[in-house]
Amino acid sequence: MPLLVDIDALCKLAHWRLLSQLPELTGQQWEECATLESAKYRARRSVEHPDGRIFHSTDAAQEALNSILLMTGSISPDAEHMSRLQDLSGVDAGEAVLFAAIACAPDARLLTGDKRALRTISALPKEARASYAGKIVAVEQVLMAALDKYGLERLRLSVCPWKMIDIAVSSIMGSHCDMPESSVREGLTSYINELACLCEPTLIAGRL
Repeated sequence: MPLLVDIDALCKLAHWRLLSQLPELTGQQWEECATLESAKYRARRSVEHPDGRIFHSTDAAQEALNSILLMTGSISPDAEHMSRLQDLSGVDAGEAVLFAAIACAPDARLLTGDKRALRTISALPKEARASYAGKIVAVEQVLMAALDKYGLERLRLSVCPWKMIDIAVSSIMGSHCDMPESSVREGLTSYINELACLCEPTLIAGRL
């Protein structure tokens, strides 16, 4: 089951030191994963000089680059879906490629941190979004998997230094990153459910 990873998710997980654990957390091996070619070039440039936009540290850029080089999956966007998405406000060119790729691959999924694109796709007519139903994995689902597998203390050590790069995650973890496990679980669950309820049938995958 191919797993495509958008740049937003890739960068956030790299900052949170969870990207290298992606196969362990999702069950997808690196040879089943793929990301946009541009992500590799942006990570490589930021290893020496973080761009300050998507990469804020050299360590995150290096983790991203290391992981990208292990990904040997492919991205093959469907031309018809691509034409529908490329001029859609709220979906940038990279997201359009990724959504168009999962549209024509029954088992493919997209791991994304781009909530704007997700909300835009959810607002499309039912027939226009049918090809994406149940194929989206939100970053918060990966965080929940990490909490289940590693526990709260490790999650705090991973996420808290860079929690501010995601407003929702920053709120879930707390201003001082001291929210108890029950609250963190409740926050993640609430946010995942909110995304899942954007449309029917939901775009969000039921499990990793």
